Amino acid sequence: METYTLPFIPPNVGTLHIAYFEDVTNAAAIKQRLVDAARTEGPDGERARADVDFAFIDADLLVSKQHLVTALLSTLLTSLPQTRAATLPAPPTPRTRTHNLHSEVLCALSPNNNISDAIRRFGVGGDTTRLVVVRFGGARPAADVYASIADVVHGRLESVDKLDEVHVPWARVDKVYKVAEMNQLKIPPAEREAAKRAAIVSAVAVKHAM
Repeated sequence: METYTLPFIPPNVGTLHIAYFEDVTNAAAIKQRLVDAARTEGPDGERARADVDFAFIDADLLVSKQHLVTALLSTLLTSLPQTRAATLPAPPTPRTRTHNLHSEVLCALSPNNNISDAIRRFGVGGDTTRLVVVRFGGARPAADVYASIADVVHGRLESVDKLDEVHVPWARVDKVYKVAEMNQLKIPPAEREAAKRAAIVSAVAVKHAM
């Protein structure tokens, strides 16, 4: 798992934990656990939601590590006030369209603004086998965060850098990001894939600036 501390982000959300898993065997159970946590009321519901308070991202739709990191930074920068108040001793609470920053990441990745569509496409699905798990937080030790993730996800932890190496299911990605027309470019396949990756990352980066 990779952990970053972002000095330009308020400390309550300025530590970023990213874990990438392959061969995940319990995706359907994770999805059901999220549904149950959302529906459960009272103290039991609060505990259930705390146990799964992460962003769960289907890694098949991530074309690179840069794609993921761009979405995470975009989520933070568009959810926090653009004033000096962000650096004051009492950090601001992020303002999001969804429940929290973790679900907001899915919207940042989505090419449209439909929240349900973003969760369906980019969230954990019943047949997900490659999963990225993200936690925005404060000073909680990385070892404790990973222990909480490992309690939820049954899979093989890999380096996040491997997102730059694995095969991308381009037929699915082309449909989601509408870059299939770039397949007509008369350039070598490796250059064409690089061009599509760059187009997708750029689209995520400028989505909230448009």
